[in-house]
Amino acid sequence: MKIVKMPRPMRMVWGSLVAYWLAGMINPAFVAIAVMIALFIPVFIVDPLFPSRPEN
Repeated sequence: MKIVKMPRPMRMVWGSLVAYWLAGMINPAFVAIAVMIALFIPVFIVDPLFPSRPEN
């Protein structure tokens, strides 16, 4: 089993901002993507505080 490295919160913020920026140029549906990315930021901040061991 490989350990997956999660993205840092600032990368998620930048990704959310880029998706919101693209919504004005390409497709308004990118706003929904930006909101979904932004809602994951608290999960990635709290995840290192409560680490769990993988089950064998």
